[in-house]
This record gives sequence, structure tokens and C-alpha cells, in this order.
Amino acid sequence: MIKPLRLVIFFLLTSGAAAAQNNQTYAEKAAALQKEIWGTKVPEFSATTVPANLSNESAVVFARSYSLQRSLSSKFKFMIITATSAKRSNKLTTFHERVKINDKSALEDFSTISYQKKLDESVRIMGAKFVATHETYIGAKIIKPNGKEVIVNTSEEVLIKNEKKDQQSKLAVPDLQVGDILDYYVSNTDISEKSMDDTFADNDMVFVLAGEYPILHYSLDFQYSKKDMVKAICANGAPNFETSTNDAGDQIYSLKLKNITKYESQLWTSKFRQFPYIEISNAPQTSGFTKFVTGGKWGESGAERLESNKTLFEKSFNERENLFFGLIEDDLKEYFDGKKNMKAAPLDSLMKVLYNIKRGNVFRRYGSEDLGKIDEFNYRRMVSKYNTIVMSLALSKMKIDHEVLLVSSRNTSSLENAFNYDDFDAGIRIVNGNKPLYMFFDDVTTHFNEIPDRFQGEKTIVLTPKRESSTRYSFTEATATLPVAPAGANNITEDLKVSLVPNTQKLKVQRMVKQTGALRHEDQRSMIPAIDVDNDLMVLTKGESLDKKIGDFHGAKKLREDFHTAFAEDASKSVKKFTAEIKGQFDQEPTQVADCKIINNGLDDSSPVFQYSSSFVLDNLVKKAGNNFIIDAGKLTGSFYKLEDKERKRTLDVYMPCARSFNYTVSITIPQGYTAKGVEEFAVKKANKTGTFTSSAAVNGSVLTISINRAYNNNFEKAADWPLVSEIIDAASNFNTQKILLEKK
Repeated sequence: MIKPLRLVIFFLLTSGAAAAQNNQTYAEKAAALQKEIWGTKVPEFSATTVPANLSNESAVVFARSYSLQRSLSSKFKFMIITATSAKRSNKLTTFHERVKINDKSALEDFSTISYQKKLDESVRIMGAKFVATHETYIGAKIIKPNGKEVIVNTSEEVLIKNEKKDQQSKLAVPDLQVGDILDYYVSNTDISEKSMDDTFADNDMVFVLAGEYPILHYSLDFQYSKKDMVKAICANGAPNFETSTNDAGDQIYSLKLKNITKYESQLWTSKFRQFPYIEISNAPQTSGFTKFVTGGKWGESGAERLESNKTLFEKSFNERENLFFGLIEDDLKEYFDGKKNMKAAPLDSLMKVLYNIKRGNVFRRYGSEDLGKIDEFNYRRMVSKYNTIVMSLALSKMKIDHEVLLVSSRNTSSLENAFNYDDFDAGIRIVNGNKPLYMFFDDVTTHFNEIPDRFQGEKTIVLTPKRESSTRYSFTEATATLPVAPAGANNITEDLKVSLVPNTQKLKVQRMVKQTGALRHEDQRSMIPAIDVDNDLMVLTKGESLDKKIGDFHGAKKLREDFHTAFAEDASKSVKKFTAEIKGQFDQEPTQVADCKIINNGLDDSSPVFQYSSSFVLDNLVKKAGNNFIIDAGKLTGSFYKLEDKERKRTLDVYMPCARSFNYTVSITIPQGYTAKGVEEFAVKKANKTGTFTSSAAVNGSVLTISINRAYNNNFEKAADWPLVSEIIDAASNFNTQKILLEKK
């Protein structure tokens, strides 16, 4: 039996050797580590021959290993890490891989290796230093087809960040060619005096047992101190760890795998729902809080783990005083011009204002530390469980019937496989006859009564809170499935007016875009100036201005001025933001970008459409053929996905981002003296139960109008219906190839 690589190479032969290493330089440690890793003979890391059935693969991984050893002891046994006091946590991880490069695509993937070389986050508090350091050691060698080994000089790395306490590096692998074998490792050492209160979430590691390339041998080895609590989950059919202890009582978890197939496809998949994966973590037993937070232990069932996390969530109700309601009660009265009007307001109106006040309280909070982060403001997110609890407590005091929903994103593990407390989210469902109202605390663009697309169609745990006293709540429990928004609710509509730029082979485009539902969020976050978001939230809640929000205190005047300057600078980047969006849509850098306007921010469900317009010039879409012009009209919608041959057969179910629809109207001005040819080729109609694609074209006077409609009806499809989905994809990608000939009369 082959011993785990990590457990062999890093043990000291004598206790005196550790002291000898204490004063080693980085280069000396790196050399010692390289000798140990490549000097340890492991058969799978000596392989050179690819199995015949894999000879056509882009790359084949002969062997991959990941190992971790963590110690809370002063007798830390790694060669390259200084022995430390028992108050420090020491960790070494090593990723080692040997791969055969069979084509240029794989060559590009493996031609560079990026890594964090050094990071020192040590701090001093009241004169005491708390160590937190990270170092990375890397090695790479190329094995040529004739057997010659070439060791890459890692000192030729490029420091892409080079500060005293923070070094980030990129290593090019020179002379790596198709047909070569690359054998490389990345080893990280971490020493910390701040990790004694680590939670499982802090040390969480996830391994999906599939990859872009087939893997012949895969080993995972973990060694934890006997003082650690360890928990793990082997989900979706992943095999269980073999567990043991060594003479020192350290806990060892090992797994050996063979012949792991590559991803069948990564298009519209949910890897934590559809592929085997392993998640493992640890926390020191010295942290009583950690024991309570997780309730977790090795060998517990998914049901036990979920119950532990749910119990923690419920307990938060009993421990948290509801300060939020006291803060917003005056805001509600002021908004409705008195308590009487507030109580008389329709439930949906009252709840919408309450939700928006919560949005404002979270997203309109500014401090001096935020001045350099204005461009990140629109990407902030609310903490869903905390805000759900606070809102539920407020609703309970208001005697508003409601339920608390616990749900996992469809892009992560299922609710049943929730590993840590952070692995699920929460929201509110307000009882409102047969039309419940929803509150989800997500990004700044999320509307009242909007369910984020990643939760739609998901199973939820429904908790109905009952207020027993000011500090104690009880719950009844049920389950439900969240509704899925139809394709029409998630829509992009574009209107493009296109004309030839005289005496060139370029197109002038005037474009109007309208976006709704889940399809508006990304562009709203990237394009709306942060100050406009602040102003909209102020109006929605009848709140204070930015200046009043900052308040009056020593230095407040300068802080207000600094924020006005920062917000103005962000707003001045409008053309840059529009240019980035246009480039992303048309796969080329536009020129002469002008008339950039956001017509409606769409931050409230009373005016939910995000609408913007611009004008610009595109190149590479017109070719001259004698006196005639050929326009790539099918590309004026932007590029549609084109299936590769290997993607046409599918056994995995289809996780769409959401049900969605797209409508385009492209109006091309026909120059005087020309006629449009090929119009009839745009008549396409493809429809089935999974979606539709239609296009048509007609000439009216000097304008050629092309209409395109595309829809995916559901956010989930069974693998059996993949051929139907493929029909819609093919119809759209074929449209991208359509051209119009402007023929000289």
C-alpha cells in the first residue's frame, strides 16, 4: 500500500533537524521541500503513458494529490516550519499534479501558474504581536517525450504585487509544448495565533470529484490535531474517507480514487447538485462557541447537520433584542404622515415601505473607510439570515402574520447537504390571502416581493414564529417549494437603429435597452452611478439626504466633501461603463460611444424596468464586395451560444440561470441606390415545450426591419429534453451567421 505522500515527506528524521531549519531562508526551505516531494517515489507520479482510450483527450492527469496537516502543538513535525508555541496554529497544504499536454488548448491552461507567495497579516494589540503569516513554495518540471526532465527555474517568477508583507507571483512555464508532461506542486504554509477561535467555516475545503480533464489517480489526505473537531460530508455518491489515528493521536482522513471522468459539460450545470463532492473542515475544541455553532461532528447525518444549523437559526430569535423596529417605527409614521395613516395603509404598501427602509438602513450607511470603495457599493449584499431575523422580529411586534423561509441556492449544495451555517439563506413570506408577499435580503437592486433567481423552484423549510415573550420564540415547521418566475418576467428588449457610416465599412448604432427581472441585476450594478442608487433609496423611503445621513461631528464636513467628490468621480465614468457593456454584448471594442443615458434605474417594483440608451460605432461587421456591401446582420443581437459537438449528448439535467426571454428589433437603413437581398433567409420559427426562437425580416421603404424573439420557458429541464433545448440553441446560433447583401442598383 502506498503511504499518503504528505504523511511521508514532511516528517523530521530527528528532533534536532527542526531547530536546524529555523533560520533557513525562503530559498533554502523551497529547495528542501522540492527535494522531499520529487524525491519520494510514488508510482502514479512516475507515469508517462496515456491509456489508449484517452489518447484523444486535450489533457490527461496522471496523478493529482492534495494534502493538509494542521497542528496546534509546539511539536510541529514539518521540516520547513519552525516549531512554535502551543498557542499557534500551523498548517501545511500541498497540491501536486502530473499532467500530459495533448493539444494547444491544454497548453494554454498550464502555461502559467499564479499564486500568493507571501502574506503577513500579523497584528499588534496592546503591545502583543499576533502572528498570521502565509508563504507559498512552488516547483515545476517538464518531462519531454524522450524522457528528458527540465526543471523550471522558479526564481524567474514575475511579482505582480511586491510589497513588504504582500507578494503575489506568476510563474511562466517556458518551453512547455504539446506532447510534454508537466509535473508541478504548490505548497502553502500558514502560521497563525488568531485561529484558536476559528469556526468550521473558516477552515472549510471542498473538492468536486470531476474535472476539466480525466484523472487517473486522485488522493486526498488530511491530518488534524487530536484537539481538533473534524466534520465532513461525502455528497452525491462520493466515497467516504478512511479514518485512523497515528501514535500521537492525530486524526487522519484519507481517500484514494481512480479513473475520475471529466465534466461531461459545464454548460448550465450545478456542480454541487450533480457531481460527487467532498467537504471537510475542522475547528479547535478550545472554542466552545464553535461546538455550539455547528453542532457538527464526524459521522453525523445530513438530517442531523441540518437540524443543528436550523436550531442555531431559531436560537438567534431568542437571543436578539429587536432594535430595528424601534428605529423604523418613527420612519414608518413619518412616511405615512402619522400612525393613523400607517395603520390604514394596505398591507402590500406597508410591507413595501418597511422593506425599502431596511434596504436604506443597510445600503445608505457610510463611513470614512468606504471612500475608496465607491465602485464596489452596488455589489454589496445584505446578510440574509441576520436581516431576516431582524425583520421577522419587527413583523411579530407589528402582529403581521408571516413565515420565515430557509433555502439554499440552486447553484450550491442542497438544503439537505448544508454543511455550515453559511450554506443556506433565509427570507420572509408574508401571509396575504392567495398572493403571498416576499422579502429577500440580497443586493441593492432586489425589489420588494422579488425572489432571487437562484432560489426559485427550490425546496424551503417554512418556520412560523410565535412570540412567547419579549426574548423567547417558538416555531412550527413545514416545507414548501418557491415559485418560479415565467420567462416573460425576466426579459431583455433591445431596439437598434443601424446605418452605414459613409465611406467606411463601419456601422453606426443607436441602441435602446430595457431589462426586467433577474436579467437586469448585472447591468444595474455595473452601470448605475452609486449616487443615483443612494438618491433613489432616499426618495423611496422619504429618507435623509446624504449630508444629513453622514451627520454632524468633528471632521464631518470634510467627510461630506470627500464623499461628494468620490460619488462625482464614480458618476463621471458613465461612458467607460457603457463602453464595457457594449463590448461585452458585441465582442468588440466600440468607438465613438456617445449619448449615454440611463432612462430609468429600475430600483423599485413600481417602475421595475431598467432602461438605458447609447450610440456607438462597430467595426468588423461590414465587408465590401465590389460596389456592394455584406452586413453580418445576425451578429447585431450579440453572440448566441454555439454548441460544440461534444455537448450534444447529455446525461445531466439542465440548470438554467432562470426562465427568460429576449426580443430584438434591428432597423437597418438601406443607403440610397441600394437594395437589400437575402431578406427571406431571416424567416425562422422553432418552438417546443422548452422554448422558442423566431425571426423575420421585411423592407419598408428604405428601412430593413429584422425582428428576433428568443425564450427559454423554464429554469430547469430534464436531460431527456436536452435535444429540444438544443433545437432552440441551434436556431439562435445559426441566426448569428445570417447576412444581408446591400446590392448596388
